[in-house]
Amino acid sequence: MPNSSGYGPSKAALTNFAESIYFDFKKHNVKVSVVSPGFIKTPLTDKNEFPMPFLRSPEFAANKVYDGLVKTNSFEIDFPKQLTFTLKFLRILPYKIYLFLVDKLVKR
Repeated sequence: MPNSSGYGPSKAALTNFAESIYFDFKKHNVKVSVVSPGFIKTPLTDKNEFPMPFLRSPEFAANKVYDGLVKTNSFEIDFPKQLTFTLKFLRILPYKIYLFLVDKLVKR
């Protein structure tokens, strides 16, 4: 996504790494999870000069991570669902359509 040249590739690498070690660690009863938050209001996001849809509080994020780790035992903890569903849907599209749509969404 635009404005995420540092975050996006490092997040993709960590997700791939977690997927790779998931089964290796599962046999030793060690849980592996990936947390994919949307935009969380922090001093760092306060510096962003672009719209941050579905911006959430740190307390909201902490509750979602806690619930995902403790209550639901999830591999992937992603929130808010409106944002993560949209991004996941875009990623399954062919690049020609994906790039066209992202370009249009960013120019709003």
